[in-house]
Amino acid sequence: FSKDGRRVMTGSTDRTAKIWESMTGRLLLTLRGHTSWVHACDFSPGGTLVVTASDDRTARLWNEKNGTSLLVLVHTSCVHGCAFSISNDGRRIITAGVDTKVCIWCADTGECQLTILVEDSDSKTRKLRP
Repeated sequence: FSKDGRRVMTGSTDRTAKIWESMTGRLLLTLRGHTSWVHACDFSPGGTLVVTASDDRTARLWNEKNGTSLLVLVHTSCVHGCAFSISNDGRRIITAGVDTKVCIWCADTGECQLTILVEDSDSKTRKLRP
């Protein structure tokens, strides 16, 4: 759900993420650019950006209003989790890859600010919560 509850976002095996009206189910926007399954997605706290995570080894930052791809964040393996920071500005993104790496990124520049190597190699047990 978006922070205001008006929109929901889904990721799909068709390599897209979609933004929907939460009350009517009307499709608002399709985000295209990933080359494999989209596993996770999140809305920024400010409601202007979204992030998606994919098996194509990337997370992408998008403009929520027009679907423009703004940044591509590259991992060394499939990315199965993503979330914005809970601060009001939402200027940091966290991603989790199958390679057991958790990365914290600057949403302005795409710079990886911190990489954490998680000892548990089962990525399906790691969940990202904002």
